[in-house]
Amino acid sequence: MLISLARSQRALCRIIESVADHVEGSEHLAGHVAANLKSISDYQHVMMMKLSKQSARKPVTGKPGKPWMNKHV
Repeated sequence: MLISLARSQRALCRIIESVADHVEGSEHLAGHVAANLKSISDYQHVMMMKLSKQSARKPVTGKPGKPWMNKHV
């Protein structure tokens, strides 16, 4: 699976390099390419999280609590 993900990363690099010249002239095309690359990147991230058996951490909003300090320190 890791070999497959590494191959996918190399393919993404080739795509970015080959499309870069065309994207410079078209803002519309740049938006589509960016959205597609984001989708692929998100998919790869999910695959890595599943492979490493990590749960996705949700961002917590709000005020942080006071630091906890040991009374003996």
